[in-house]
Amino acid sequence: MVINVISYVYHLIVGRLLGPVEYGILASVFSVFYIVSVVPLSSSIAIVKFISSAKNLKEVTQIYEGINSFVLKLAIVLTVVMLLVSAPLSKFLNIPSSLPLMMLAPVIFFSLLTLVNQSTAQGLFKFMGVVGPSFASNFIKLVLGVVFIMLGLAVPGAMLAIVIGAILTYIYSLVIVKKEITTLPKRTKFDLGPFLKYALPALMQALAFTSLFTVDVILVKHFLPDFEAGLYASLSTSGKIIYFAVTPIAGVMFPIVAKRHVSGESYKKILLISLVAVIGLAVGIDAIYYFFPKIAISILFGTKYLGASGELILMGLFMTFYSINYFLVNYFLAFGKVKVVALPITAAILQIILIFFFWHSNIAQVLTVCISLMVLVFIGLSAILAYGKKTTFSYSAGIQRAND
Repeated sequence: MVINVISYVYHLIVGRLLGPVEYGILASVFSVFYIVSVVPLSSSIAIVKFISSAKNLKEVTQIYEGINSFVLKLAIVLTVVMLLVSAPLSKFLNIPSSLPLMMLAPVIFFSLLTLVNQSTAQGLFKFMGVVGPSFASNFIKLVLGVVFIMLGLAVPGAMLAIVIGAILTYIYSLVIVKKEITTLPKRTKFDLGPFLKYALPALMQALAFTSLFTVDVILVKHFLPDFEAGLYASLSTSGKIIYFAVTPIAGVMFPIVAKRHVSGESYKKILLISLVAVIGLAVGIDAIYYFFPKIAISILFGTKYLGASGELILMGLFMTFYSINYFLVNYFLAFGKVKVVALPITAAILQIILIFFFWHSNIAQVLTVCISLMVLVFIGLSAILAYGKKTTFSYSAGIQRAND
């Protein structure tokens, strides 16, 4: 949570330094990065699942080496694709220069490799292996970003800080994970089939949830004037306080539930405690947004962004239901109930259609679409939680074949 606070402070400071127009550009670049990162994010869920379920250190090393090799190839492909699409994407987002998007390429490459190391540490319950690199990345991004922007480099300066942070963080994460695994006397090929089969629904889940809180920013940047797009970016960042507050709870809950499920132990109490914490945090933040919107916006972004205060509670409600849905889907994935990803996938598709073709005239219209879809997903997940059968996904066969 401390790391998420640092990450959030970064957006507050940078938003003030850049102003609504420039910050709108940076926020749209971040949204593109979130979407591109969907594949590794989905892989991270699968990595945690497989690592936390491994029987011994040898098995952990097999899984790590096999997945790391796969993600390296994936990182190269995504980096090249990012360089190729940066120019046309800049035009769609009304960004005057393609340089900020081109600078995403090295960030994507090193971030993917770092994510494998962090997910491995998380699966081993070595949570400092997640916290350490994340802290380093956000601290470097904050300090160097502020310095470069104050030197007059604006958005490219902010992106340069992120590139430097990504490289140094990867080196740090590699040092940490190498302390937790051993080098096998001979390289044993890990069967990626079961891993990819599990990762596919996790990929769809990550794609859906990433789309749901990034596509709105991208479409607003495309349809609305630059100043309004900047206001919406500030709202989105303000709403993400809720998401940042609750994701650490889901991150800790996931490997614990996965491990207890494999061991045949009860995990309902973990769900109940975690869910109460998630809802409590979200509702508390929403109360502040409802009763003190102008104060909240002024403190977070400054008076230049006060035009967004009227829609702050709408963004808060959107991110509240979004965060609860994210938590519940991760809970289901922890014990292999993968079909639930159909709900957020459907919502993500509808969000794009409804905003792009029908409701994009103003900020309130966009947020109404987002809230309505998240409420429907929440109703569906609640019904599954209350009445659904606990079907599971078998992944142990792949691990056993790798051992053989």
